[in-house]
Amino acid sequence: MLDKNIIAQYEGLIFDMDGTVIDTMPCHKQAWDRVGVEMGYSLDGNVMYELGGAPVRTIAKAMMEKAQMPLSLIEDVISLKRKYGIELIMQNATLLPAADIVKQYVGQKPLALGTGSHRRITEMLLEKFQLQSHFGAVVTAEDVVNHKPEPDTFLRCAELLNVNPLKCLVFEDVDLGVQAGLAAGMDVFDVRINQLITK
Repeated sequence: MLDKNIIAQYEGLIFDMDGTVIDTMPCHKQAWDRVGVEMGYSLDGNVMYELGGAPVRTIAKAMMEKAQMPLSLIEDVISLKRKYGIELIMQNATLLPAADIVKQYVGQKPLALGTGSHRRITEMLLEKFQLQSHFGAVVTAEDVVNHKPEPDTFLRCAELLNVNPLKCLVFEDVDLGVQAGLAAGMDVFDVRINQLITK
């Protein structure tokens, strides 16, 4: 995936969760599709991929607007999405190759998780895969005001790790996350194309 000599140049490693460390994206799409069926609207789960890294409210609003669904229903949509999402993720999520890097470097380098997911589902997933003790910092959607592509999530990770942001490497799988890492002054490893993107 990434040469250990390259990783050695960085003081801190920061990982996105969904689609980077844990394969949850198909589960999320299925959950959105289910919400649409239940509420009688054609919610397009693919919007989630276009907005990868954004919090659930942003994705819900975009899907609802596309489906011409009244935004007054947004709380119901989010509540159902969380319910189905948790069910499907806990049953079907699997680890991705970046999880091997997490396991390899735990105790060797400061590690953080920077995700657009909410704390509850993040904690459930870390527990499911016994990764909760691997990260010195976990930053979720509730912990920042400005989400990806803004740099806040990754800057907060670096702050909690007490590592200079310029000496951190971010592992990401979506454009918004790559932009956020670069905006934070960090190099980014794009797991989709196995490519290191330097600032």
